[in-house]
Amino acid sequence: MRPGSALGPALITLAGVVSTAASASPAAPCLPATPQPGPGSPAPFRVPAARATELNAAGKALYRDGKWEEARAQYRAAARADPEFLAPRLNVACSYVRQERFAEAATEVMALVDHAYVPWAREVLEAADLGALKVRPDMAQIQRAMAASAARWGSGLEDGLLYVARQRSPLRVPAEGAGVFILNPHQEVWAFSPATGRYRQMTAEEGHVLALARAPDGRRVAYVTAEKLVRGVHAGDVALRGVAVRELAPATMALGPAARIDGDVRRLEVAVAAGGGGGFVLRIEGEQTRGTFALDAAGTLRRWPESARLGPALAVLTGRGAAAGRGEQRFGGSCALVARDAVGEAGIPVVVAGPAGKKPRPLESGAGAGLAGLPIP
Repeated sequence: MRPGSALGPALITLAGVVSTAASASPAAPCLPATPQPGPGSPAPFRVPAARATELNAAGKALYRDGKWEEARAQYRAAARADPEFLAPRLNVACSYVRQERFAEAATEVMALVDHAYVPWAREVLEAADLGALKVRPDMAQIQRAMAASAARWGSGLEDGLLYVARQRSPLRVPAEGAGVFILNPHQEVWAFSPATGRYRQMTAEEGHVLALARAPDGRRVAYVTAEKLVRGVHAGDVALRGVAVRELAPATMALGPAARIDGDVRRLEVAVAAGGGGGFVLRIEGEQTRGTFALDAAGTLRRWPESARLGPALAVLTGRGAAAGRGEQRFGGSCALVARDAVGEAGIPVVVAGPAGKKPRPLESGAGAGLAGLPIP
């Protein structure tokens, strides 16, 4: 990892993270006018302050020259200039490792992950300049801290709202022409806490999330990623390639393995068994994979009886992207809030939420948002 470079996020799930997170206090306010203390960010899609990025770049130059103390001074100044800009904090930890000051590096790493479990836990494990730290005894302490951070990150989200948000402008697919096109809509699953007014990133799939389905019990979600769009010569002949489905338990941040679907997929529906008590079931229309399958804990697709009753589709994905959501979604526990898809300024899709019967307010949407996903740009 090069200090100060743009970091490609990916989610980590730690084995053994099974603690049950406490839900928000019943006395907590609903949709506070100003963000309250708690995990997450009040403005997650804001561009870092220009001064902070300048200081971080200055630290990067000093880092390359092996001037560790000078580099750290610039990184810390960058963090003060914009406390939500977290790349400098990782760079500080890397600088300590390069000096073999492992205890100080571990302290920095644990503080970073506690501040934002996603995406920084995975960044820590994948950072090349932290490699020497990973084989040290300090790593056991870091792993324990990550487990605690995961539980804190998921705390209270039983009553939260989950949706798909586009973090920045997408890599657009050409409007016409047959071919195979790389997909990178820069979309992830995000959560909004009505008790704190803060947002938490829930997935880090390098921006490939296309659709989201939340089980009726609210405790589990399934999300779908894809790598490429395949377009034929005829109108409407579109499919997705490299499709995978994963299950996430928001309260614990426990993430199941990816169930990969072989071949191109033209349509995918995510539902649950009738009654809502079972796991996720997928209806797949694809070139190599077709039929109804249960998503099991091992990340494999198990044939599901076609005659078995399923609940309504929670998410529908085609080569054109995610279909519109199921109308209103209720969340917030005793806050009794309602969310729905809407159209914001310049025609950008947004999610709005508020008490039933009152004018809702738009949630932070980045470059677009949807309860079940968004059209492919």
